[in-house]
Amino acid sequence: MNTYGIVRVSTIGQEENTSIEFQTEKLAQYATLNNLHLKKVITDVCSGSYETRDGIDELKSFIDDGKVDVVLIWNTSRAFRSMIAFSKFYEYLKKNEVELISVSEGIRSSRKEGEMMFGIMCSVAGYEKDIIVERMMSGKILKAKNGERSFGGRLPYGYTKSENGDIVLDETESEIVEYIYRKRNVLSKMKHLTPKKRTKRLLKLLKNRGFKYKDGNDFKAYHLRVLLNNEFYIGKMKYGAVENTHNYPTIISKRLFNQVQVCGQ
Repeated sequence: MNTYGIVRVSTIGQEENTSIEFQTEKLAQYATLNNLHLKKVITDVCSGSYETRDGIDELKSFIDDGKVDVVLIWNTSRAFRSMIAFSKFYEYLKKNEVELISVSEGIRSSRKEGEMMFGIMCSVAGYEKDIIVERMMSGKILKAKNGERSFGGRLPYGYTKSENGDIVLDETESEIVEYIYRKRNVLSKMKHLTPKKRTKRLLKLLKNRGFKYKDGNDFKAYHLRVLLNNEFYIGKMKYGAVENTHNYPTIISKRLFNQVQVCGQ
C-alpha cells in the first residue's frame, strides 16, 4: 500500500505536540505498525483554511499519477481548519479511490464507521457553505464586484504587494510567468512530443535558466498546471459566485492564454 502523509503547521515554531516533527513521527509509527509503505511525508506551513496549498498540490500530483493508495493525516482539524476545504479534499480522494486515515482520531475511510464519520464532517461543510452563501453581500463580495481582490491566501505567482498594500507585479516572477506561457505555446505545437514530455522539457528549460518558484526550489509539474490555468493573469477573477475583471496589472495577453488552452498542456 503506497502511503503518503501530509502534515500542516501554521508556523515553523509550532508547539511541540503539534510540530512537524511530532506529526511526522506519529505518522511513521502508525505506518510501521500497520504495514503501510510510507514513501513520503509532505509538509505545509500555512493556514489550514487555504484550499490551495503547495503540499496539497504536490500530493495531488502523486495521486494523479496513480502512485498513492493511502493518505495519512494526524487529525482532520490539524490538516484542515475549514470543513469546506476538507470536504473538497476528501471527495477528491474518494474519486481517485485513495483511502484517508486520520491517525489520532482512529478514522479510516475504508471502514463503514470511518466513512460515516467523514461523511458527517462533509455534511458540516455543506452547512458551513450555506452560511457563507447567505453572506454573499458582504464587503468581500462587494469588492469582488468592483474588481478588487480581497480574499485570503497567497497572491498568484508573479504578483506581490507594495508598501501601501497594493497588488503589483513582481518584476522577476512576472517575466518568468510570461516565459512559461510563451514556451508552453511553442512546445504545444510540437506534436511529436507527448504532454508529459512537453512538461519535462519546459521544466528543464526553467531549471537551466535558474528560474525558481516562490519557495526558492525548482518548478514542479503541478506548479505549471496551476500557472497555466490561472485567469488572474489575463485580468479575470472569481470569488464565490462572483466573476469579474480585476483592476490589477495583467501579465499574459488573452490571445496567448487562449492559445495555450486550445493547444493543450
